[in-house]
Amino acid sequence: MIQKIKLDDIRIRLFDENQTIIPYKIENTPHYKLLNGDRKPYDVYYKRMVDFGRAKSNYMNSEQYLDFFDEFTYLEAPYENDYISVKKVGNRFDSIDGDHRLSSLKKQNNEFVNVDVQDSNFVFKHEGFSNIIDILSSLEDLDDYVIIKGHDYFPNYYDYDDLDILCKDKDKFFDTLCERLSSKYPDFDIKTKDKGIRKHIDLYPEGFTKLNFRFDLLGEFPYNIHLNHNHTKINVKKEYFNLIFSRKVRKLIDTNVTFDDDKSYIWFPSDTDDLVLRFLEWVWQPHKTRHINEFRDNFKNEDEFIETINSYTNIQIDKEYLYALFNQLKESNTQ
Repeated sequence: MIQKIKLDDIRIRLFDENQTIIPYKIENTPHYKLLNGDRKPYDVYYKRMVDFGRAKSNYMNSEQYLDFFDEFTYLEAPYENDYISVKKVGNRFDSIDGDHRLSSLKKQNNEFVNVDVQDSNFVFKHEGFSNIIDILSSLEDLDDYVIIKGHDYFPNYYDYDDLDILCKDKDKFFDTLCERLSSKYPDFDIKTKDKGIRKHIDLYPEGFTKLNFRFDLLGEFPYNIHLNHNHTKINVKKEYFNLIFSRKVRKLIDTNVTFDDDKSYIWFPSDTDDLVLRFLEWVWQPHKTRHINEFRDNFKNEDEFIETINSYTNIQIDKEYLYALFNQLKESNTQ
């Protein structure tokens, strides 16, 4: 179906260095940057596509694209029916083809474009980051929280991902975040659930039948809660909860390329507390190997880590225990 839509509502899907698809705001693409005189990002991307074997014979290098742009007129004969194809995804449209043309149209200061909008049955060949929710702007200027056990690809996210947030006042934070999300995404179905020590805010963009993203808010440690699967009960002193907030750190995070090119300050636990929380999560639920692997890969501050565990939990460890644990993890990864 041919529709006239805003260019600002379209995202261009591009591969990163790991062959993961990321939706880009047009202004943040290597294509658009090349048209504005910054050649390096496009040269890097072109080489990446060649190395991945994804650059078709007609895929343009920098010089060819600049020459193309000089002569470009959208839907000019004999290409008057060669519409750019997109698919509606939540509150935006993602490109199926026409990345160079979209960037060219943006550079020509067009506000709207006629495109062929595919129906909901169209399935992208390569799925990647979802990035429908702008997580950083949703948390902007909020305080008294820390993001815990985050992924290294934050603030990107996949469908069904969640974000664990430890809150000083869970109910107040919940109300504020719900109000903000409802205002930012009025067409989304936002479902909430109160599970006692934690509250969920689940977001379903328009047209979605499955969860897109969850904010998981905790007001206390969950480690002494009984679960239906195997777990180890851990007692953690309330004083440690307060200690985490007294030494939390604020980090300036780049907004991902799906949104406006900006930065936001986000609160995280200190390096030691991040390690402690990942370690406790693994002890509590040993099947969650991601956390113990990240604990191993980022381990530091050995003395402070041991002191924190021994002082604020019913777990007692020493350097010999850690040495044995790291050896065990090394052996399990080589099997």
